[in-house]
Amino acid sequence: MAGQRREGPGALAVFLNWLRVLVCGAWTALLGLPLLVVIYLRYGYGLLRSQLGRVDVLDRVLEANARLAGWVAQRLWVDVLFAVAGVGLRVRELIPVDWAKAHVICANHTSLFDILALIRAVPPPFRFVAKRELLRWPIIGWALPPAGQIIVDRADQAGAIRSIAEAAMRKIRGQVIFFVEGTRSRTGALQPFKKGAFHFAIDHHLPILPTAIRGAFATLGRVPWWRLATGHVIEICFCRPIEPAGRMVEALSDQTRAAIVAALAEGEAQAAG
Repeated sequence: MAGQRREGPGALAVFLNWLRVLVCGAWTALLGLPLLVVIYLRYGYGLLRSQLGRVDVLDRVLEANARLAGWVAQRLWVDVLFAVAGVGLRVRELIPVDWAKAHVICANHTSLFDILALIRAVPPPFRFVAKRELLRWPIIGWALPPAGQIIVDRADQAGAIRSIAEAAMRKIRGQVIFFVEGTRSRTGALQPFKKGAFHFAIDHHLPILPTAIRGAFATLGRVPWWRLATGHVIEICFCRPIEPAGRMVEALSDQTRAAIVAALAEGEAQAAG
């Protein structure tokens, strides 16, 4: 019930979660350190050519790095993390998604597992709109800039808009992923949406792909990692794309929210049935 204090895991569960974190950290380092070497060498070359007037070379480098990092994360990294954490993943598409086209993926956000689930489900290359604080994360954060991810400072709204606009000017193919609430929900309930994703879709004539993620909060909400609950299945539902042509930001936001709410409710009903 709402308002009840959440029971913590027992001592054995905390110990096992310690082991899970250590294994996941070791696997992240094993894969991530060689990847960092490769993408930073490419990135340095791209920056040098950009300074010499070949911005197109940097764009190609960023796209290649996003594709490589996405492939490594999707095929080698995330599956192991899900297996070690004892978490399953199920993906639904209400209609088949044409992944050859770029979309603005607008997803709800309740857990770090949302990120892992999207990495596993979305074909690379893809670019997350990520908060600047993530740059401090070892290996994962260090990989964000050379892999073409879009870094924004939530404390500087004008700067965040400028970062998104600058990233959009780069000729990099693939999906762009926004967590439209702007931060993780503390309760699991859907929060008000930020407007950046919808401005981005309108300005660049890209369809919005509403995306509902269910089960991640039960696995690990906005609480310490040692509260990880194994045995859950996280479900991603890709809803029907929404074309931005002729729509205002508020209308796009409302339609996206309605699609996510409906998909979450349908998933809950199916789980209960």
